[in-house]
Amino acid sequence: MRHIGWALLLAMLMAGCSPDYNWRQVLIANGAVTAFFPDRPHTEQRPLQYDGHEVQFSLTSASVGDALFTVGHVALPAALGKDARAREAFAKAVVGSLYRNLGAEPPGALPPQGEVFVVEGSGPAKGVMLKAAIWLTDRALVEGMVTAKADQYPVTYADEFLRGIVADR
Repeated sequence: MRHIGWALLLAMLMAGCSPDYNWRQVLIANGAVTAFFPDRPHTEQRPLQYDGHEVQFSLTSASVGDALFTVGHVALPAALGKDARAREAFAKAVVGSLYRNLGAEPPGALPPQGEVFVVEGSGPAKGVMLKAAIWLTDRALVEGMVTAKADQYPVTYADEFLRGIVADR
């Protein structure tokens, strides 16, 4: 019996060392953000309009299986960076869009900056789960997100990924 217990313990430890997750440290936005990705990431950029300001939105992502690990970064234009209310409204708009993109209604009170929150998809995105956190400074908005099918969500790896994001504050 004792040998079976040791074998089970060893099997559980080996399951935690999945070869699918090959963690690496990545600098994003010219070093403004550091993150640990579970595989080689790629970056896409596109301009977005917000309240009369054009912002450059950058998404750096890596996927493992059906899970997508992403860090978004938006360098704020000087005018937006100087206006605390406008920055806060921008952050709320970004958080609200994460809920709406999964067909969920944003809550009345949005999560505080840096606090991890969960959105479960409904409607066409039913069965999808998103774990995310948003950080806002006077220079940038940073968002960390992990999205996957709810029944296959990599909770431990998602938590590890989100804890590893460090934004230049």
